[in-house]
Amino acid sequence: MMRVVFAALLLLGLAGQTEAAELSLKRVILSSGGVGYFEYAADIDGDEALGLDVPVGQVDDILKSLVVFDSAGGVAWVELPGRDDTIQAFGDAPFGPEALESPAAYLNALRGTEVTVQGPRPMTGRIVRAEPVTETTERASTQRTRVTLLGADGMRQFVLEDADTVQVTDPELRHRIEHALESLRNDTSLTSRHLTVRVKGKGKRTVAVGYVAGAPLWKATYRLMLPTGDSPVARLQGWATLENQSGSDWKGVALTLQYGNPVTFRQALYRSYFVQRPEVPVEILGRILPDIDTRAREMQASAAASTAAPAPAPAGKVLNFAAPMRAPSPQAMAAPVDAALVEETAEETIFTVAQTVDLAAGHSTNVPIIDREVPAPRVGLVPFLQPHPLASVRVRNDDPRSLPAGVLTLYDTNSGAVSFAGDARLGGLPSGETRLLSFSRDLRTMIETKQSTQPDTMTAYTVADGVLTYTVRTRRVIQIVAAAPAHEARDLLLEIPKSNTDQTLTEDDGKTRVTEQTVTAFRIALSLAPGETHTITAWLDQPVRRSVALVDGDNIIIQSIVGEEKLNPAGRAALRHVLDLRQDEARKAAEVERQRKLLEDVLADEDRIRKNLGAVAASDALRSRLTRALDADETKIEQLRKSIDDVVAEVDTAHRALAAAVTALRI
Repeated sequence: MMRVVFAALLLLGLAGQTEAAELSLKRVILSSGGVGYFEYAADIDGDEALGLDVPVGQVDDILKSLVVFDSAGGVAWVELPGRDDTIQAFGDAPFGPEALESPAAYLNALRGTEVTVQGPRPMTGRIVRAEPVTETTERASTQRTRVTLLGADGMRQFVLEDADTVQVTDPELRHRIEHALESLRNDTSLTSRHLTVRVKGKGKRTVAVGYVAGAPLWKATYRLMLPTGDSPVARLQGWATLENQSGSDWKGVALTLQYGNPVTFRQALYRSYFVQRPEVPVEILGRILPDIDTRAREMQASAAASTAAPAPAPAGKVLNFAAPMRAPSPQAMAAPVDAALVEETAEETIFTVAQTVDLAAGHSTNVPIIDREVPAPRVGLVPFLQPHPLASVRVRNDDPRSLPAGVLTLYDTNSGAVSFAGDARLGGLPSGETRLLSFSRDLRTMIETKQSTQPDTMTAYTVADGVLTYTVRTRRVIQIVAAAPAHEARDLLLEIPKSNTDQTLTEDDGKTRVTEQTVTAFRIALSLAPGETHTITAWLDQPVRRSVALVDGDNIIIQSIVGEEKLNPAGRAALRHVLDLRQDEARKAAEVERQRKLLEDVLADEDRIRKNLGAVAASDALRSRLTRALDADETKIEQLRKSIDDVVAEVDTAHRALAAAVTALRI
């Protein structure tokens, strides 16, 4: 009975081949840049070939980033099969890859080759034919392979399934077949390639091989236990979600997580390159999704001294994972068993997981990386024109290390038992900064907003190089009425949007002040007692700079500026003088136009008379009258042309006087 599978039949003579020492995974560093650093190690003695199977999709990155660490040796070379060398490898074999579809196909491809058969019927001969046959008994039908050999004693047959071994007799041919079959490990249809690193050195030592390759992003998620009672301190616990998609199991791996934004790219060193297009999410409407809060800039001390601003929360306390925590309440979150080491560099935050990780290929895991108390006073964030605030907490990072971006699940314990409060998004929180985390809609607090506009007002004027530059202030009047619930106080932050220009926001009562501002909004702090209703009226002013040329610009604008009360007397007198000069030039220019129109009328009349003269006989009494009228028109034409020249000269003189006055004017 044949006790070897078909793969053993094909691997003829491979048992004696020397295998490279296999590297084992020891360390993994996952980066938020979408890559991972994978470090393998092996204990060796002297010169050695180190082997490692790597996914085909990572070969480009490995060729770009492979590094070898050997304290007592050096790298001789690094080798891996080409992307598809199967056809070349079968060039010396007596058959092609298609012959490996079945034992019968393989043996038929070796027709004429001498083989030795060991088993119940030992024999030696050249293969004539192998063919499948069906043997039927009373119980069942069995598929068998009958092989015909031609030897010195004639033609003989054996059943392949009954043989122990079938061996090619020629050692050289066996070697060529072995070489071809080895290439199957590197066929393009397979998902991995075998990498060989040859190192040369002396003595026993540990050699490490590392590389950077694409890896799934690790994701930070948080659990926040909201403050209870009057305490502004919340419990924050951070977890890292990650996947092992390296293609091999992780066993006892030292795991490190990096949060930063390094430059990462790949290059087509091993395969064809396709342009990677960004993927955008499908927009889903109808859900509450507050914007991620950005850094808020505090206003000047005088403006921030509002009595309505919330009192600063006490500094947070960083918990030591290894030390026992204070006695937890029945609903307290369990602390991590061991501390994750956290380091902060100029570019990134590094989390080193305390315990080694075992994770099967294709599996995901959640590991705790943060557990601390943070200042997190409650506040209601009121987006502009929204009828209700967003329930929020102002989280301040008092730890010297940054918090990675991620989503938060918030829990409330004010009712005595833990309840879900909402989800929030954190866009990363550097040390010493604060962010507002909005997690729910406060339906018990009412907000009413009205807005209107006032007429534009001119606020500043300058004149230089003949150009009048003025500033027009556009004003929006915004009225916000906020009403707290009947039995609950509220601390609110009212947002009023701003543009990137020099806008200012002023409250009409002179008491309320802008507490802080972000890139997109002013924020006004307001504290309400239970049942209190408060109205805030604010002016949002937008300055707009415009200009007009004093020589030939819009006369109406200049006249309106002359009438402005804020213009000083000297400036008003100077602009009135400019207006007088402009009006003088305009009157003279109008006179030129009037006289040119008269000249056109006389020329038209003269043309009529000349046509009539051509139609009247010389003896006709009408001819004499037409001649006298023509002579009178010629006199008028001569007078008008001289008068026009005089007036044009006056216009030119008036224009030069205006230009000289405008050029010298400074306001």
